[in-house]
Amino acid sequence: MAKLCYITTCMGRLAHLQQTMPRIVGQPDVDCVVVDYACPEGAGGWVAAHHPKVSVVRVEGETHFNASRARNLGAKAADAPWLGFFDADVLLSPDFANTVVPGLAPGHFYRADRLSAQTWGSIICHRDDFQAVSGYDETYVGWGGEDDDLFALLRLAGRRQAAFPARLLGEIAHSEEERVRRFVLKDRRVQNRINQLYHSIKIDLMLLQSRPLPEAERKAPYQEVARMATLASQGASVLPSTVQVGLPDLGFGSPPVTRPTQRARVQRRLTYTVTVDDLPKVNDQRAKS
Repeated sequence: MAKLCYITTCMGRLAHLQQTMPRIVGQPDVDCVVVDYACPEGAGGWVAAHHPKVSVVRVEGETHFNASRARNLGAKAADAPWLGFFDADVLLSPDFANTVVPGLAPGHFYRADRLSAQTWGSIICHRDDFQAVSGYDETYVGWGGEDDDLFALLRLAGRRQAAFPARLLGEIAHSEEERVRRFVLKDRRVQNRINQLYHSIKIDLMLLQSRPLPEAERKAPYQEVARMATLASQGASVLPSTVQVGLPDLGFGSPPVTRPTQRARVQRRLTYTVTVDDLPKVNDQRAKS
């Protein structure tokens, strides 16, 4: 069994896949999984015809791309103990496996030691750690945030970030229109701001309650934040100024002495104030991280 499974997804990026797959297929100790996420160009068929040893996961009937769901499906199809998630527009060096695989160690997850907006989400982590944090959060929609969420959850689980050389990753240049074509909201800066706000709220709720959030408790704050999307499409300056999220009520009582116990209930809400003067470019923001 291979030690690492390379996982990539494709929805309308067949031209990119045709460049990235030949670079990784056949590298030592690496298996490959491609998720054809309702790709209109038939990415799964192309992979089956040209790289028959690569596992293909086919998703039908989707009109918009959900990166989290696509990657989670790829992870379920993988057999290797280590999972490597790379977008179809990220090129791996021919010596990637020989350089990275021998050094993979439990308790760590791996990213390039220098990152760009395009390689930001590339990550290798152990299957057990991925499952322990429930993988990618499928609550996220549109561009950005789901990768930062996974990194944060792994850190909260006590896993340490380590690095592999940035030279092992290359990029396929493409237009902004290609980047957002399969999303509902086309302004990725606004979508990223929405997703990052949800990420902050989610982590706060997890830390305050000392537990993971089930799906229903994740969807509620995301829906509260996502109401900004319609207004954001008209211009960032009209975003609402606050977002409120509820916490479970607290109940307590005083011990009875000469009269019945007095009980009280406290309702708690978190309020987030959103100030948007000027949205910086995502590339600039991430370069400073």
